[in-house]
Order: sequence, then structure tokens, then C-alpha cells
Amino acid sequence: MWKPKEIIIHKSVEKDPITLHIIEQCKDVPIKYVADAKSETIKKSSDIISQASPPMINTIIAGKSVLFIGSPGNIIDKFTMPDDRMLCPHFDRLKLAYNGCFYQCDWCYLKLTCRAQHPFITVKVGYDKIKEKLEKVLKASKRPIFYNTGEFADSLAMEHLTKAAQEFIPWFGKTQNGYLFVLTKSDNVDDILNLPHNNHTVIAWSMNNEWVSRTFEIGAMPFERRLEAARKVQQAKYPLRIRLDPIIPIDNWKEAYADTIAKIFKKVTPERITLGTLRFEKSFFNSRESLFKTGQLLEDMTKDMKAMFEPKEFEGKMKSGKYSFPEEQRVEIFSFAINEIKKYSDCKIALCKESASVWDKVGLDYSKCSCVCQLDYADMS
Repeated sequence: MWKPKEIIIHKSVEKDPITLHIIEQCKDVPIKYVADAKSETIKKSSDIISQASPPMINTIIAGKSVLFIGSPGNIIDKFTMPDDRMLCPHFDRLKLAYNGCFYQCDWCYLKLTCRAQHPFITVKVGYDKIKEKLEKVLKASKRPIFYNTGEFADSLAMEHLTKAAQEFIPWFGKTQNGYLFVLTKSDNVDDILNLPHNNHTVIAWSMNNEWVSRTFEIGAMPFERRLEAARKVQQAKYPLRIRLDPIIPIDNWKEAYADTIAKIFKKVTPERITLGTLRFEKSFFNSRESLFKTGQLLEDMTKDMKAMFEPKEFEGKMKSGKYSFPEEQRVEIFSFAINEIKKYSDCKIALCKESASVWDKVGLDYSKCSCVCQLDYADMS
């Protein structure tokens, strides 16, 4: 089980039960206390981050071993895609953790989105206060709300420390209109298998080809361990979904991903699958040589990427979409994966952060988007 190498605690939560549990589980880990949650305060108080030398990737990697325990703060919000040419349904977020995993996946968008300014793992405690906030929102809502805990974190990677799933899965199971979305690359599931979830928690695994996982998803659980964990969770009657993302056009990629898809369906029966391929914000793409830990291999694979759209102004800023493979290549990748999935299942299939043109060309209906992050459907037309 993973442990941080340094723990920094906001003084307002130093006596919180989860804080005390984390300390108990990490008896040999140095601890410091801070009076505010400003990023600069935390970075300066961390010996590990302070000692990291340039380039920035070294600070990002160093911060993967630093855990900050903070108060709830602004823990609930809504994700909306600022560029409406890139189809992605809105969803509600429950940010129990921020930069919340210790993996070193080469393509992780958080490297620039969050870790450049907040190069440490943050977990939020004060679960009673969080439940009070959730209860207030749910009571005021006339619709079900599906809270995504996996946008800024691996929802289960630190469960042995935070006990967040053990706390919130039963709680959501007792609500009328509250639902929890758990997204993970972990196999840290043993403590949640017997919880009374009442079908109010959906668990999804981010999967990839075995070689791709081993090569680029550094520190994450291997494919087979994720798959076995997914099997356990489905046996425990949780709704199960899969993200096959990012699909990478490695040598012999069709044979590789056909094998991956076959292995998934041999072990589990997901109700939905979301597909994606490599995509980067412009700043990440332009800096990728210094951000890719695996170096030349991924640099060469991505060198011909282009902006997905022509520049257009949104909210006062010119946007050209993410950088990705040419459209015809993405269509080929998705069409192949969809055809392979349909050999085994009629489960719902969606695309992650794609254009309407690609949805149309692969034969999917974005007016009924069934992404894994949606409780039911989202109309993106």
C-alpha cells in the first residue's frame, strides 16, 4: 500500500478522525502543520518540493510523494466544456482529492492544469461538513445528481488512507437522488466490496493495453490487476463501466487492442464504455519534450498532432481545441474499437472530448451521449 514520504496538515483539521487515521497509517512519515492552504505556503513548508531542482517535471514528480490534508472548502462544483465544438457533457464534481494520485502517467493533463502550481497531492477531510453540503444541494434539487470523484484524482488509489469510499458509498446509498461516480486505475477495492451501495455508486476503470499501461502509466496498477478488481466489484453488484482511454496507435495497435477488448469481456460485462485517444492542451503539446518521462518514444508518436479546430473566440479567449491525431486517424481508431466491442456486447459506447464530425463518422449519436460520467444520457446536440 502506498504511503507518502511527507505529510503537511492544515491546522484546522489536525484533530479530524481521518487525519488521525492517516497519521496512524504513516507512523514513520515526517509531518508538518500549516496555518493556510495557499500553494506557496505548502510548497515552502515541504522539504521534498523545496529541494527539487529544475526542470519542472522534477518538481511534479517530487510532489507525488507529498500529501497535504486540508479542509473541505469549495468541494462541490460543475464541469463545463468552454469550447462547445469539443463535445463533452456537463457533470457535477465532488473533489474529495485534488491532484489525487501518486501515478506518473506520461500524458496526464494535470501536469500543467494543476501540478505546475500545486505540485502536491491534496485530500479533503471533514466528512461530516461535506455531507452537510451535499445534503443541502440534494434536497434543493428536483433531479438526480451524479457526483464525479475522478476528475482530479484516482477515486480509490488512497482509499486505505482516506477511507473516503467507505464513508460516502453507504451515505449515497441512503439518499433518494444522490449518486456517486468512482473512477480508478487502482485495485484497492477490498474494503468496499461489502458496503450497502444500493446501486447509487457506479465504479469505472480506466483501462489500456497491457504494454501501453506498463510503458506509459508509470506507477499505476497493471492491466490484469485492474481487471481482477473490476471483476470483484461487479460480483459485489456495483454498476460497472470502462474507459478505454487513451488508445495509442502503437505498432500492431489493432491486434493489441483487439486482444485488450477480448480480455475485458472475458472477465467482466461493463454496462458502458467510453473511448478516447491522446489529446493535449496546446501548452502541454508544445512542452511535451520536457513533460514526457518516457522521452523519445511518445514524442515521436505525437509529433504530427495538430489542433482539432480552427481558432475561435470563446469567453474572450482564442481556442483551437486540443491537439490530437488527424481526424481520419481518430475515426479509424474509434471505428475499430467500436467494432471489436460489438463482437462481445451491445453496451452503450461514447467518445471522450471529441468533435461532432467524429461522432457522426463512427456512427454514434451524440444526442444520447452515454458517457461513463453520466447517470443516464446527455444531449449534446
